[in-house]
Amino acid sequence: MSETVTEVAGSLVPVEKLQAMVMLEAGYLWLDMGQHAHAKDVFGGAAALMPKSEVPQLALGTLELVLGKPEKALQAYRAAQRLSPKSSLPRAHCGEALLFMGKVTEAMKELKAALELEPESDGAKLAQALLDAKEEGALPPPKKEKAKK
Repeated sequence: MSETVTEVAGSLVPVEKLQAMVMLEAGYLWLDMGQHAHAKDVFGGAAALMPKSEVPQLALGTLELVLGKPEKALQAYRAAQRLSPKSSLPRAHCGEALLFMGKVTEAMKELKAALELEPESDGAKLAQALLDAKEEGALPPPKKEKAKK
């Protein structure tokens, strides 16, 4: 039985999709273990290795969101959006970051665009889940009050 090997288009060196998936999974494992510096190294390396793929940019955005830096997450998600403008997943993630930034109106536009772009996609499912969370009052998260001196 012969197996077809597919490579990630636009990689600096030939990278099989399976190799890219394993690399990114390693980054997510580091992230899950709280080893944020290691995750950033893996995701940053993947982004450098595959500069025309939006997937490493999405991973970098997720890392920044976990670190509580939604502005930096949005930058990474916008980079992913530029690389794949017809994909719903970067739009949904942009909406997520905007919700965490408290920019609800802008977030709603992104989430609705994600639903319209690819209605049956994972991006649309994420967008719908975020819209549902907003509707239920779970998002955006409440602003933290600064301690008075």
